[in-house]
Amino acid sequence: METIQTQDNIQTHIVRQVSTICLSLLLGSLLTLSACTMPGGNQKVSRIRLSIQNTLPIHRKNVPIVLTGEQLRNVNPDFSFKAYSVVTGKAPREVMIAAQADDLDYDGERDQLTFLLDLEQEETKEVSILYDPTVKATLTLDINKQTRAGIFPELNAVAAMESNLIAYLLKPNGAFIAYGKKREALFSIDTMFQAELDDDRSPFSPELRHHFESNDITLSQQVQIEIEKQEQQWIVRDLEHQETYFIRKSRNSEGADLGQDIETEGQLNVAKSISLSLNALLEPETPEMVALTTSEDLIGCGGVALWDKQKAEMIPLPTEGDYVRILADGAIRSIVQRILPKWDIQGETLRFTSTTFIYGENPWIEHHILIDGNLPADYAIVVGIPNLSDAYGTDEKQGWFWSWGTDPNGIAPLGVALIYSTTPIQRSGEVKTENSRLSVTLTPDAEGHLSYRAFAIWGGGIDGIHTETEFAQHVQITTTAMSTPPRIKFLRQEDEK
Repeated sequence: METIQTQDNIQTHIVRQVSTICLSLLLGSLLTLSACTMPGGNQKVSRIRLSIQNTLPIHRKNVPIVLTGEQLRNVNPDFSFKAYSVVTGKAPREVMIAAQADDLDYDGERDQLTFLLDLEQEETKEVSILYDPTVKATLTLDINKQTRAGIFPELNAVAAMESNLIAYLLKPNGAFIAYGKKREALFSIDTMFQAELDDDRSPFSPELRHHFESNDITLSQQVQIEIEKQEQQWIVRDLEHQETYFIRKSRNSEGADLGQDIETEGQLNVAKSISLSLNALLEPETPEMVALTTSEDLIGCGGVALWDKQKAEMIPLPTEGDYVRILADGAIRSIVQRILPKWDIQGETLRFTSTTFIYGENPWIEHHILIDGNLPADYAIVVGIPNLSDAYGTDEKQGWFWSWGTDPNGIAPLGVALIYSTTPIQRSGEVKTENSRLSVTLTPDAEGHLSYRAFAIWGGGIDGIHTETEFAQHVQITTTAMSTPPRIKFLRQEDEK
């Protein structure tokens, strides 16, 4: 198996004698750029303005916004990915957010811009892309890296990829193995602090800060509280130190569900994310990483195989003659591409391209498949998830199915799900329910494309869900959000002073 990494993904960050740079990078801090000169010395910042609207009556967190270079150059023909930043809000209170540009067509030029955005119910946010078209050297700011992808031959895998919430191994036969990340237990605090946490607009109190410091944790002055579930779960982000802490109110059954001695009944329990940790899989024992699906299954969690309709059997992907590209290994998105240039199926030679995306602060992977050639009529693509127990749900009209149970070690509750297109041209069969898996057969559209999203959420991890009802609701909300992306509108440009 040949492995290739693009030069854009092994970037050397070049900063040369730029006396006019006003862009100051204070690690983990929020940056405002509207009053600054962009790298290169221009006294005028070029800007592309757009509005992004959440049309749904639900709060959406860390929504990936993807814009192509073609879209941006249609607005401003001189747009360049050499030096850019993305800010939200309006001057003079613009706030910089992490953004990333990637080369998806492997031609050596970056062609897609992505960033993550939080949107309240039916909220519209204004976003600006600032850039300097005169800069020649590429300037990239990696702040708080939340994803990773790499080649690990020791793992007998095509590649491995992760967000800060979950990891996936991409196996040669087409299966995806999901790994949950355990929280690192820290300490417990009294429930008297619950009111403070539920008021996320209030500053971090000295009393609450003291509990962290008395447990040898020094917090910066840039601490942000996010409410995951009112009166139940909160996230504390130390923006300057780039650390994330999780606070959960213990429940009577929660300690048993987690299978970990981290809960103190009647308290608020503080834990820490282990963040990016693919290297841990190389160790003989990896207690912080828990396999959520077995390696024996031909699909695993969101993997792919070939389906023989006549024999009603699954055929794994070929394990020879393929090659792999790491298209992105970025702060907020990583992308792995696998290509089978000459896949022989019943005398037909196809080119099979599988591109898998993972985003920071998200547990799901998005899988895009392109088949160049004619897939014989007796075959289809099959995708699926494990059947964890007798608890599962399907909806062929909306295009999802899920399974609920526990991880293979019986440590904590686990939910797995898959969301797929429901257009007739991409669906060739009903959801099949077997003892070991739930699956559906799909056929590509007229251009040879098909796509779907799969994810696992583990009760012992940092984004855990603890009941079947909660997970089923999460699948429904995720499906609705996936089928209804935010509405993006480019705004009329204003003169910059």
